[in-house]
Amino acid sequence: MVAALIALAGGLAACDSSADGPVSITQPAGPPTTAPGTEPTVVPGSTDPTPAPGPGPSPTGLPSRDDATVDARDYQQRDSYYFQSPTGNIMCGIISQSTLGVGCQLGHANVIPPQLPDCTDAPNRKVAVHVYGSKAEFLCTSQGIFVGEPVDGSRKGGGKILNYGDTIVVLGAACTSTQQGMRCDAGGHGFLISADSQSLF
Repeated sequence: MVAALIALAGGLAACDSSADGPVSITQPAGPPTTAPGTEPTVVPGSTDPTPAPGPGPSPTGLPSRDDATVDARDYQQRDSYYFQSPTGNIMCGIISQSTLGVGCQLGHANVIPPQLPDCTDAPNRKVAVHVYGSKAEFLCTSQGIFVGEPVDGSRKGGGKILNYGDTIVVLGAACTSTQQGMRCDAGGHGFLISADSQSLF
């Protein structure tokens, strides 16, 4: 599994940006207009002045275990934790043995962030976000890096469903499933992701 994660992480290329303003992407639904066949992209995030409601960081910058409404062990697969939204469109992982940290990716995106011009929502160009260390970033992933194994006897991966209103807290990260999307916080940074909107803070 660790070797697979290293190989998957190799499928991402980094791109630095010095944007200091807020990053919040919300557009009307419609097909993406970017060209396929380009390299994956990673763009650092910045402060979002109006983060969505959800668990906030404790004074230490880490979420409190008291915010959890589910037992993280129910979502554990080997050394990591995987879960998905009730719709199955948002798949997330808290990955313990890599530089991926906590992140989510979309099965389908109605909105492609302008910071990911090479992301097209094709099977090998999926919109994703993650928090690792002291920053939140957009990713355009060519593989299912935040997708857990199937747990319900089907072939669809994603891990166990995190129901709306539930919060998982593990490894210094908290994720809350809402009808507006999946919100995750770690170390005072985080993201909110859905098919129609993605924001970093």
